[in-house]
Parts: sequence; structure tokens; C-alpha cells
Amino acid sequence: MATTSAKSFHIRSTSFPSKSHPNLARVQECLHLVKAWEACPSRKAQLVTRLGHLKDLYASVNAFLQLPLTQLALCGKESLVTELMDDFLCLMDACGLVKDSLQQTREQHQSLRSMLRRGDSGLEAGISAYQCSKKRMKKEMSKCLRLVSSVEKHASSSGDNLDVVDQVFKDVRAVTVSTFTLLSLIISGRKATQSIFSRLLSSKIHDAEGDEDLVGEIERADMAIFRMQGHSSKTARKEDAQEAQRQMQALDLKLGETEVELEDLLRCMIQAKVSLLNIVTGC
Repeated sequence: MATTSAKSFHIRSTSFPSKSHPNLARVQECLHLVKAWEACPSRKAQLVTRLGHLKDLYASVNAFLQLPLTQLALCGKESLVTELMDDFLCLMDACGLVKDSLQQTREQHQSLRSMLRRGDSGLEAGISAYQCSKKRMKKEMSKCLRLVSSVEKHASSSGDNLDVVDQVFKDVRAVTVSTFTLLSLIISGRKATQSIFSRLLSSKIHDAEGDEDLVGEIERADMAIFRMQGHSSKTARKEDAQEAQRQMQALDLKLGETEVELEDLLRCMIQAKVSLLNIVTGC
């Protein structure tokens, strides 16, 4: 990954917009929504809700970066802007890895469901291919975790005595890191994270409306798929085949919703990155 090249900034004695400025207030409001989601373990909030809040956060950050006063003030913060550009690039890469993994999962499920409907004799080979795909995704999620870990180190090393805008950008990176860490662990299916997911996503398998913990849904879909291992579509029990199709279809609906939110989030992140680049070139 290429890092942002060093550039000379003209130091200006311009202040950032005040705390009461509506653009900055909107950024802080969006930050509060993301943090509130994390702080309510009993809430049956879906992960797409968190991604929606994060998308709104980056849209508000981009609007804040459009302010002339913000742009003038950031020209005097070379190290901050350079670090933000590098970190945003890492987070965009992490977002892309997560989105691609969800897409691959849905494509594999669609292939298996098609085999089951057709009574395809290649089901066992299809399940083996699915297992290989899961292993590749685990490696990709390890890469994703390394990316967000590097951003976390920058954000955590910022110190405590920060001005309001430095603190905002520190918090923006922190909540993004925690979101992609969560998603990476869900996709890779790490056993040690089950308690984390049950606390963050859902404390029960079902709530009153039938909403389910995403981790549990992935596990149930995989169990239903692997239960048919060693069989062709014709020799697999009808009940097992129907259950596998039902689990994959239900999971793919949620994965599709998550993928759409990730695409929107990535678009907002790119816009914020471009705004930072414009600030650099304009200084």
C-alpha cells in the first residue's frame, strides 16, 4: 500500500470551526449514534444499522472538510492530514476486503442452492469448493485486521489533550476500526469472539420479531451445508437439502443488505479521502 508522499504545507493561524458550527455538530451527532450502538449490548440492533450510522458519519465528515475555514486550518496541520489520508486509505482497503468476502459468500451459496435445485451430482465438489473459499476468506480477514490494527495504533497514540477537531478525527477512526474488526471476526468465524458478537449483536438467537444474531446465522448455514458433505444432490436427505437452502437464503438476504451498506459507506469514505487530497493540493 502506497503511503501519502510528504508535502510542504503553509502554516496559517486560522482556527477550526467552533463546536457550535452545524457541520461539526453533525459529525459529533453521528459519532454519538455509532458509539450508542456499541454501548447498548441488549439492543437488538442489526449490523446494517451500525453501518448506516457510519456511512452518515463519513458523509458529515466530508461536508465538514468542504468548509473553507476547515480547509485553511488543516493546511497548518501537515502531520494530521497526512496521517488521515494514509489511515483513510487503509480503512477503505479494509472495507473493500469485507465487501468482497460477503459477495463471495453469497455467490458460493447461490451456486450450492442451484446444485440442490437441479439435483446436480457435483454437490460434494461444490461443498469442497465452499470450504476452500472459507479458508481464503479467513486469510483475507486476517489481512483486514492487520490494516485496521495499523490505524488503531495511530488513533490511540494521538494522546489525550487534543483540540476538538483532532479528537473528532481520532474518534472517527476508532469507531471505523471497531466496526471492521467486528465484521472481520464475524466473517472469519473466530471462536473466541462469540461472546463479543452475542453482546454486540444479539443476546439471544431469536428476539420477538425473529431477528437473529448474524454470527449464529452463519454458523447454522455452514452446519446445514456441511451436513450434506459426502453426498450428491440425489443422495442427500430431502430434509437436509431443504434446510440448507432455507438457511442459505435467509443468510444471503442479510449479507446482501450488509453489502449494500458497505458499498454506500465505501463511496462516502472515498469522497472524504478526495476532500483531504484537495486540501493537500490547495495548501
